[in-house]
Amino acid sequence: MSEEQYQERFWRRRLDGVGVDTVTKEFLAIEFKRKQDVRSNYVEKATEAAQEQYKSLLTGLQAVGLVKGWKVQQVVFVGGTCGSVHAELLHRNMKTLVVLKSKWDPIR
Repeated sequence: MSEEQYQERFWRRRLDGVGVDTVTKEFLAIEFKRKQDVRSNYVEKATEAAQEQYKSLLTGLQAVGLVKGWKVQQVVFVGGTCGSVHAELLHRNMKTLVVLKSKWDPIR
């Protein structure tokens, strides 16, 4: 697939957000999923859904990124319909996004 085709695929998708660090050449595809949180595996199920939803997009971005020296990563936030937020996942994502640790709990 050509670079133009990957770019077309990218612009047809709608991520919830992106993070771009031009110094370290990192592209972060940010996705937020809300999932019913009555079962203990709701975080895993939501993460799997996000990964599947953007699988082709991220594959394209990673292929182009490798050529250009960029690292591409997906960051998935999961919120439960009853209001729960998985703290460990949130903290890992905050670290990935280089958010000050003092801001993590207020964001949560």
